Amino acid sequence: MQRPDIRTLETFVAVVEAGSFSRAAEKLETTPGAVSRRVSALERRLGLRLLNRTTRKISLTEAGNQYYADLNGILQALSEAENRISHHAEEPTGTLRIAAPLSFGIRALAPLLPDFAARFPELRIALDLDDRVVDILATGADLALRIGPLSASSLVARRIGELSRTLCAAPAYLERCGEPVLPNDLVNHACLHYSNLGIKEEWTLIGENGIAVVEVDGPLCANNGDVLREAALRGMGIVSLPDFIVAEDLAAGLLRPVLPGYKTRLLPLSALWPSRRFVPAKVRVFVDYLTQTLG
Repeated sequence: MQRPDIRTLETFVAVVEAGSFSRAAEKLETTPGAVSRRVSALERRLGLRLLNRTTRKISLTEAGNQYYADLNGILQALSEAENRISHHAEEPTGTLRIAAPLSFGIRALAPLLPDFAARFPELRIALDLDDRVVDILATGADLALRIGPLSASSLVARRIGELSRTLCAAPAYLERCGEPVLPNDLVNHACLHYSNLGIKEEWTLIGENGIAVVEVDGPLCANNGDVLREAALRGMGIVSLPDFIVAEDLAAGLLRPVLPGYKTRLLPLSALWPSRRFVPAKVRVFVDYLTQTLG
């Protein structure tokens, strides 16, 4: 059997990772028709169907799934062999595409970017802020920053640091509704929380007598911390927010700590990028910079 060329194999992998012929064509800078022809030729050469095709999506067959797993490892090894030669000479140039949560990007990340850009003047930065979990393989981002526990994936993850958060509320709310004394008192209060955690949310509080897990509920849930901050400032309820969002309000007395004798769990801050042992220099230097400044 004649072996397929590297271009054909890379095309098949690109289709699987992009989820469509058109997105793979954009990544490879070719046409969807050319991508489809290469994959069809590969299937004829192997005598197996690798992809199930419908008008809406594609999916791997059992044989395609095994072939992709084996092939991905081979292409990674080839990529690593090339990177070993060029790794030391590589400079951070081009465009660094970063995906990050909205409030974190505005409040914590944006103030750091001018100094980083000054260190690497040949590098351009494209920052995409979104509180959704972004698929960096589909969007073409070089890396993503995420707050909180990570779900299992094929991406490489590096812990940047940990973010503290505070339970707090406006003085007007506490005067009107009373101040919780014990964690379980929160069940009788309006608690504002993140919508991507479901209709209800569990808050974990750590005190002298151990850990208390309280299921809280309230009149508002949102997928953005600044929305919850604004609602808390207006006396709508109690929030549990990262300190980079509420530190200034706490210092000014606009928000007041709730249950100050208890601590909340720290939120991990992580950087994720596609699974490769040798990462581009632009990604490497940015992750190192964040570790130094935020770690």
